[in-house]
Amino acid sequence: MDGAGAAAENAGVHRALAVPTRRALLAELTSAAEPLEAQQLARALGLHPTTIRHHLTALVQAGLVAVSRQPAAGRGRPKLSYTAAPAHEQLDAYRELVEVLALGYGRVGAVQAGRDWGAELPPDDAPLGERVRAAAERWGFRPESGADGRLLLRDCPFLRTAERHPEVICAVHQGLLDALAGGPDVVRLHPFSAPGVCAIAIASERS
Repeated sequence: MDGAGAAAENAGVHRALAVPTRRALLAELTSAAEPLEAQQLARALGLHPTTIRHHLTALVQAGLVAVSRQPAAGRGRPKLSYTAAPAHEQLDAYRELVEVLALGYGRVGAVQAGRDWGAELPPDDAPLGERVRAAAERWGFRPESGADGRLLLRDCPFLRTAERHPEVICAVHQGLLDALAGGPDVVRLHPFSAPGVCAIAIASERS
């Protein structure tokens, strides 16, 4: 694919993922154990099937969702069922979206965006260290306990973009950590404390 073709494809992905309903649809399909029809998705999201079909069409065109025809029972029209694209294709799409978003944020805005995002997380009474580790796993990292009591984050899903835009990608994660801790300066992210590895230090757990 030439540069113009790749740019057009990426633009379609960005447009598809820019709509919250489409992100919700993609999440629903990703977690589903089998293909789902528009009616099922409409019930799950509380929306009209026609609206769901419109958004599904955009996701299919962006390559994020696959559609297949099921044989009709009787004289009815064949039913369409939908499945999420393979995980690696979805992840590539999200990486492209993050790259675009990174160009529009400064560090201060990115930290606040992370805090706003974290404020929407459901309450959790687990100890802070456990919540931080669980959050890191949800974000796609492979957390490990470090010898100095810090939590090491390996396998960053956005490593390529973070290396180019640490003031944005790492700042968003710092904002999320601030939200988990209930305020700043309690949990600190140390980007690239080693090649390809970030570290998290919790104030109360520092030696």
